[in-house]
Amino acid sequence: MFGSSGSRVLNVINISYLQSRSKRVWVRKPLGSPMAKSKIFRITPKPVIPEDEKAEMKRLFDNYKNSMKSLRQYFFEQSLKQAESGEVAQMKHRLEDQEHERLMEENRLENEKTAMLREERLKIQAEKTQKNVLASLIKKEREAKQHEIQIEDFLTKQMSTPFIQPENIEKAIEDALANPVNFNFALDLDGYVYRGKETSIDMIPEEKRERLNSN
Repeated sequence: MFGSSGSRVLNVINISYLQSRSKRVWVRKPLGSPMAKSKIFRITPKPVIPEDEKAEMKRLFDNYKNSMKSLRQYFFEQSLKQAESGEVAQMKHRLEDQEHERLMEENRLENEKTAMLREERLKIQAEKTQKNVLASLIKKEREAKQHEIQIEDFLTKQMSTPFIQPENIEKAIEDALANPVNFNFALDLDGYVYRGKETSIDMIPEEKRERLNSN
């Protein structure tokens, strides 16, 4: 088709490089050309990648996948928003408003129910506290009355006890001197009392001995 001139052009393209002003200009091999004979049986060695570099490459690739997934999801949602600009979007907004109103009403009813339960609980607690306070006051009043009764009994006993009056002090001294009282006494193993400092056991008959009261 091209003749001799076309053959010369293909031969020029098939060379490895072209000489242009004393410089080597590499020319790409045509796409339909077969593999060079010198590279047919050549097996390219698999590159050895360090483990830390593999981990870093995996991390970067995972970040890339997540970022691209997020971008795709974002663009998809934006496209949906733009597509829902008609009647469907308005219907969706109305349904969302109705759902919001329903949830607000349900929340209001639940708040009222909770408030009623709280008021009942506080009322019961207040009644219980009032009963406890009333019982405590009654108990304290009863204890105060008993204390007053005990004080009155003590004062009555004290008033009934004969005291030496100033005008009777001389007579009381004479009576004390005339009737001396000896507070010395001894006890034996049988519980008999022997009063007096110089009292002898043999001097008191057995039937006249004073026995210590166990009460």
